[in-house]
Amino acid sequence: MSGFGLQHTAITEKAGEKLRVARQAQSLSLPEIAKKLRIRAEYLSALENDEYDQLPSGLYGRQFLKEYCLFLHIDAKKILPLTPLIDNQISNNPFSQKILQKWKFFIFPKLIRNIIFILFFCACLLYLLIYFRRLIAPPNLILDYPDKNLLISSPNLEIYGRSEPETEIRINNTSIMSGQDGSFRQEIKLKQGLNNLTISAQKKYGRESVIQRQILVENNYEQIQ
Repeated sequence: MSGFGLQHTAITEKAGEKLRVARQAQSLSLPEIAKKLRIRAEYLSALENDEYDQLPSGLYGRQFLKEYCLFLHIDAKKILPLTPLIDNQISNNPFSQKILQKWKFFIFPKLIRNIIFILFFCACLLYLLIYFRRLIAPPNLILDYPDKNLLISSPNLEIYGRSEPETEIRINNTSIMSGQDGSFRQEIKLKQGLNNLTISAQKKYGRESVIQRQILVENNYEQIQ
């Protein structure tokens, strides 16, 4: 074995010994630490025995060493250079690693959660916009009679039509009763000559629908000489 190899082995044995001494000073066992760190006890034993070839490849070995040092309150920056793990060529491709880093492990579920939240928020906003638009929209108003301007001889006129339920119907600013289906029917008395009719329908918070008619009542009364 070359001199470099002997020197490197001595260094790595010193690193493992530091870990073992720190653990024994705290009266901790490998199974106990393995349970708390969720790292297999044989991997911790490999670190203490400088058997780095027994560790998983990639980021595993370095990550296990860092977590072990942190648990034992040892500066990992001083231990890591004493091991061959610092010389490992570690791929940046997360699929080449057996264990992903925490931020890589949770970023995908977090992204899905954010997408679901945004979609839910947009759906709620769209529902509110549609509801608000329907709330303030003017109701449908259909006037069945009179359907156009009329010339009549009788001052009595029956007005009827349809609108939406829960809609207030007015004839010349006078409220009239409407049915549960929004239908309405009302007889009014006109004056002789030209009469202007304004029929309106309005919901509680909505805009008003308006229909206007002009009704001319003829004078058929005989004048007394």
